[in-house]
Amino acid sequence: MTILLTNDDGYKSEGIAILESFLKRAGHEIWVCAPSHERSASSHSMTLRGEIIVTEYSLMHYHCSGTPSDCILYARKGNLFPRIPDLVISGINHGYNISTDILYSGTVGAASEAALMDMKSIAISCMKDSQGQFPFVHAAQFLVDHLSSFYPLCSAETILNINMPPNWNGNWKACGMSHLDYHDAVEKQQNADQKTYDTNGVRFGTSIIMSLKGGIPPVQKCDSEGTDFQAVTDGFASVSALSVLPPLNTPVQEKLVAMGKRSIHV
Repeated sequence: MTILLTNDDGYKSEGIAILESFLKRAGHEIWVCAPSHERSASSHSMTLRGEIIVTEYSLMHYHCSGTPSDCILYARKGNLFPRIPDLVISGINHGYNISTDILYSGTVGAASEAALMDMKSIAISCMKDSQGQFPFVHAAQFLVDHLSSFYPLCSAETILNINMPPNWNGNWKACGMSHLDYHDAVEKQQNADQKTYDTNGVRFGTSIIMSLKGGIPPVQKCDSEGTDFQAVTDGFASVSALSVLPPLNTPVQEKLVAMGKRSIHV
């Protein structure tokens, strides 16, 4: 299988390097187009002004000055590679991408962009332990071991989102999405005319909250059973199927349709 790797931690990150080595060892052909620098929390953002610089640093390996989604756009539309890859994998991210974090995740954003371009894609992330060590090896081996089963589930409508806990129990669960109250925090300085916020002081997202010692634990706003948050908390790898586009068949949409029909007859 030909696999295009990307991420949001930058092309020099440990996670993408370990993932590439495991996939190569399993016999896959690996291409890379990843950000030149860390672009965490980029979501699905794209660069609309200025230049995008794509640099080849080894054969079939590029780094891109843009966002993770830019990496996919220019890899595909910029004809960096001789053909369309069989699969795009975004990761392994340094930190979880579970719960509402997926809305901000550059890792998930890149996988979603690949799906919009009709390429099968998977996002994969993991969380560090109390000593600051990430289970990249476990995450990479897990994906290699299950790739033949997960691959047919990916499509232009659906990506798979995998998260590996540091205390992995060797099993995985298919999970829904949780909704967490993060207790986010920012730091600021201010004078009479302006307020200044130091982004280095921002504490945001599941990975940060779960790693805080003695901090306020996350409070889930919904039943935790069957969610990705509960799975990784219990030591399972979580695997979720994410829709690339928001679902339309919701109760509110049905009400809007009914209201629209009535307004036509008024």
